Amino acid sequence: MRDGKVKTFAAVLALGLALSACAAYTTRPLPPGPDLAPTPVRLTTDVSKLRLGPLKAHRFDPSDGLDPTEVAILAVLNSPDLQAKRAAAKVSAAQAFSASLLPDPQVNVSLDFPVNPSAGYATAYNVAPNLDLMALITHAAALKSAKASATQADLDLLWSEWNTAQQARQLAVTAMANERKAEVLKRLADQLADRYAQSQAAMRQGDLAASAVSADLAAEADAQAALASALHDAAKTRGDLNALIGLSPAAQLDLRPGGPIVDPEPTALDTAIAALPTRRPDLLALQAGYQAQSANLRKAILSQFPVVNLGFSHAADTSAVLTNGLSATFVVPIFNRGRGEIAVQSATQEQLRAEYQARLDQTVADAAAARREREAARREVERLRLEVPRLRAMADQGAAALHRGDLDSGAYMALEQSALNHEVALLDQELAFELADVSLETVLFLPSDPGA
Repeated sequence: MRDGKVKTFAAVLALGLALSACAAYTTRPLPPGPDLAPTPVRLTTDVSKLRLGPLKAHRFDPSDGLDPTEVAILAVLNSPDLQAKRAAAKVSAAQAFSASLLPDPQVNVSLDFPVNPSAGYATAYNVAPNLDLMALITHAAALKSAKASATQADLDLLWSEWNTAQQARQLAVTAMANERKAEVLKRLADQLADRYAQSQAAMRQGDLAASAVSADLAAEADAQAALASALHDAAKTRGDLNALIGLSPAAQLDLRPGGPIVDPEPTALDTAIAALPTRRPDLLALQAGYQAQSANLRKAILSQFPVVNLGFSHAADTSAVLTNGLSATFVVPIFNRGRGEIAVQSATQEQLRAEYQARLDQTVADAAAARREREAARREVERLRLEVPRLRAMADQGAAALHRGDLDSGAYMALEQSALNHEVALLDQELAFELADVSLETVLFLPSDPGA
């Protein structure tokens, strides 16, 4: 009899071990160093992995250089920060999978062996399976919350991808603008250096006062400082772009301009602003987060159900008396009644609602501000584009007059310096216009593809 009970106990234990799905643990060490691509050739360029439609539709051909949209593609596919966020999104997906699983029943098994067995005594045993009823009651709410949280994580990732793409575009156009600006400033600095050298020679011959030479020196120094600043800004922007994409600091992207900027229709902008709650990923993510919290509140309310565990037992005592029994664990709702958790979840829901309203209000304000900045920059670009050619023509006429002897070098340099300074101002305003255009697209989640 005793051997039979032991065999029963062993069989139950073996069944439990056989039914358990054990995952093997393997160590995965942290990376020993940075994983930055030494050249753009090493970067991932599979556009089929993109979720942003206009980027996927853009023709990717690095053989003729990379326009801002192609740089954005590289950023979305290779950004180290985005890779980390994709891993975090997988955690949310795994949590949703975990929430979909029903709780496993538990089986308590015990044996009692008489110390001094005698006739009429047997080995006692108890087999008592039980189930967590509360986990079953709240399962649907917990699963809904986990799925909404996974959706929120995926939408947050999409918003991060969009912002990374737009940031890459802004860095690309800024780097190219600073390099073009440096070229203009180099011409100005070279001309002022020649002017200063001529002034020094004239002063040594007694044909020019020292004050005039000092003024030429100050003008050259200012031009050299402006040139150094433009070169520094261009190098820093390229470094920031490399870091965003996952390139080595020493790598050099072959950048080229994109297509012309197209002015959006005012009615299209108004429609886009009105549709923001149904389109912009971060707002949709907040909506999903609110849905998850609503499910958490429902779970807290369901947790007031008094029955927590339900069990069944089959046992035999040392006298071989067999018994069957039921067991249940109850929560007596006297003091707590789950009111604290309900209050916390309800307050959290109200907090998320307020955060969503604040984000929506700020989004509309950001859109209006970006729209104003873009329009102001566009008007300034149009003004300078009319003014720069006139000043350049005057400087060219001054050069001809200088060669004829009808104009002194000081007056000519004033004309040339004014023309070049306005060229620099035009480059700055064109950059401001491009950045404002990208900012407006970013706020409205209206991807355009000027380089297609």
